[in-house]
Amino acid sequence: MAVNLKAAIVANMNELKKAISQKTSEVAQLERELKRHKTVLALLSGRDGAGKVTTKQSRGRNGTGLRTVLSRVPETFTSKTFVKEASRTKKQPIYIRQTLSRWAREGKIKRLGRGKYQKLKKASIHHLAA
Repeated sequence: MAVNLKAAIVANMNELKKAISQKTSEVAQLERELKRHKTVLALLSGRDGAGKVTTKQSRGRNGTGLRTVLSRVPETFTSKTFVKEASRTKKQPIYIRQTLSRWAREGKIKRLGRGKYQKLKKASIHHLAA
């Protein structure tokens, strides 16, 4: 009797393994179909060209964000304080420091020393451009 019970349990376990295997392949097929539907939906939603405009606008907003940070910092500031203020823009600190360096080269801000900057008055910027 114990041998028959053992054989029945083994047979039942084999049936369960087979069912699990079938369900696993069915789940994989459904996941592939879902991925295909998502791809088609993304292609259909991108057809009107609105996605391209959004990316261009977001690039413009990021530069404006750093300019607004510049208006929030005091007249003389350090790169550390600027990075701290610009942390809300979700930019990497190295990018923010590179932007400060670029603005110094372009004459938008004045470099006083290592890591120290001064905002230039708007009148003097226009004077340099004229």
